[in-house]
Amino acid sequence: MSGPLFDIQGKALPANPKKACPDIFNAILVMIIILFIMASGRPAAAQVASKENRTYAPDMTKCAGFTSQDAAVLLNVPASKLAAHTERMAPELWICSFSAPDGKGVSFSVTIAKDAKKAAEEMNRLRDNLEVAAETAPFKNKLPQGAYSEILNLADDSIWTDINSTLTVRKGNITIQILMPAGKKEQIKTVQAFLAKL
Repeated sequence: MSGPLFDIQGKALPANPKKACPDIFNAILVMIIILFIMASGRPAAAQVASKENRTYAPDMTKCAGFTSQDAAVLLNVPASKLAAHTERMAPELWICSFSAPDGKGVSFSVTIAKDAKKAAEEMNRLRDNLEVAAETAPFKNKLPQGAYSEILNLADDSIWTDINSTLTVRKGNITIQILMPAGKKEQIKTVQAFLAKL
């Protein structure tokens, strides 16, 4: 059997302190709940960070699995009408294109950095370059959305610019820039179709 309880001033507490001090016990209960929520939230936060830092190594000789059939769905044309071409422009840079006889097509570049940090740095460099371009004569005071705008919930990092009407998206160490089709909505659908292959 335990002895009497005392408060910090040395005064004896009742035998059942829960009845006498409900606020203290409620506060302790709330603190325990908060600590539990924080502890359970840490793995989720770590999981998000790990996804953003993921390193991909797709087979770009086959455009990471993006095919004429995928492009045909986006363009609403038969896959048999599309001419597919994948070309390595530099050690880290590839171009995938799917062209129809009527001029319609899907075309995008894929840059594979050594890691997500390097890819994120390149995205920030692109932002800086767009801000410089926005101050030049052809574009100064003519871009209602500014040099670029962020597109949320698409990947780890996504920006649209009206300077050349392109969408650039980073997922992990991979950066995709859509060249065709034109239009923000169409380019978002193209990126989503490509990212689904990773």
